[in-house]
Amino acid sequence: MKTTKERLATAIQTPLKDSLAFYHTSLKGLDQEQVEENRDLYGENTITKGQEDSIFKKIYESIINPFTIILLVIAFISLVTNVWLAKPGQEDPTTSIIIVVLVLISGGIRFVQELRSDKATTNLSKMIVNTATVIRDGLEQELPIDELVVGDLVKLSAGDMIPADVILFESRDFFVQQSGLTGESDAVEKLALNKATSQNVDSLLEAESLAFMGTNVISGSATAMVLAVGDDTMMGAIEQTLNNYDEPTSFEREMNSISWLLIRLMLVMVPIVFFANGLTDGDWLEAGVFALSVGVGLTPEMLPMIITASLAKGSIIMAKEKVVIKN
Repeated sequence: MKTTKERLATAIQTPLKDSLAFYHTSLKGLDQEQVEENRDLYGENTITKGQEDSIFKKIYESIINPFTIILLVIAFISLVTNVWLAKPGQEDPTTSIIIVVLVLISGGIRFVQELRSDKATTNLSKMIVNTATVIRDGLEQELPIDELVVGDLVKLSAGDMIPADVILFESRDFFVQQSGLTGESDAVEKLALNKATSQNVDSLLEAESLAFMGTNVISGSATAMVLAVGDDTMMGAIEQTLNNYDEPTSFEREMNSISWLLIRLMLVMVPIVFFANGLTDGDWLEAGVFALSVGVGLTPEMLPMIITASLAKGSIIMAKEKVVIKN
C-alpha cells in the first residue's frame, strides 16, 4: 500500500472520479459496509498519544533527580559518621533522618500535584468532543471526528476545524489558517481540485487543493474527501515526533547545573580539608569525619523542599485561574 505522502501526491494529480473510485466512494459518500472496510484498511481517525508513565515511574521521577541523589548520598555519609563510626552512646542519626524526610516530602508534593494534573487533563479531554459534517449514503450527518474514515466526504465552513487530511473538490472563497503546520501567519486560500493552479508535490503543505488536520477554516465553504486519518496525517506525524522528544526544560537544566556545581565544590573542598586537617593533627579518622561534615555543610538540604513547595503553590494559584499545570 502507498505511503500517505504518495497517496496525497497522487490525489492532486488524479481526476476526481478516479480518486473516488480508488477509495470506493462516490459523491453520495460511503455506505456503512464500505466505512468498515476503509476503517480496517486505513485505520481510525485518532492520533496515538505518548504512553502514560506507570505509577512507579512517576514516583521514581518525583523523588530521584541529581540534587536529591546528592542529598541521599550525604544522608548515607552522615549515617556512617554519626552512627556507625560514632563512639558508643554518642550515636545521632538526626541529620540523616531529617534529610531523608525532606526528600520524601519534596517528592510526595510533586507526585501528588502531577497526579492531580493528569486527572484534570484526562477529564478535560473527555469533555471535549469535536464533530464534522459527513455525507454518507447521500445524507448529511454530524459525527465525532474519530469516526471518520478515508473516503468520507465532509462539508467544511467558517469556524470548522479540518478533521483529517482532505482534498477539496468544491470550494467557495475558502481560506484556512495553517500556521500550526507551516508557521505562516496569514490565512491561505485553498481551491477545488479542478481550479487549483499550483500543486507542489515536493511540498504538499503548499498544494492548493489539500487541507490538513488541525488547521482551521477562516472563511468560505468547501466539500472535501478524506485522504488520511489519525497517525497518517501531517499532524499525526508531528505528534509522533513530539512523543519521542524528551529534551530537559530550562528549569531542569538549571537544577542540574546547581547539582554539578555542588558536586565540584565537594570534590575540591573535602580532600583539601581532609589532608589539611590530617597533616595538622595526625588523626586521620577525625580528619575524615570533619571533611565529610564540610561536604554536608556545603549542601542546602532545604532547597528541594522550598522549590517544590513554591512550584506547588504556583500551580494552585494557576488552577484558580482555570489553568492546568501538566508538569
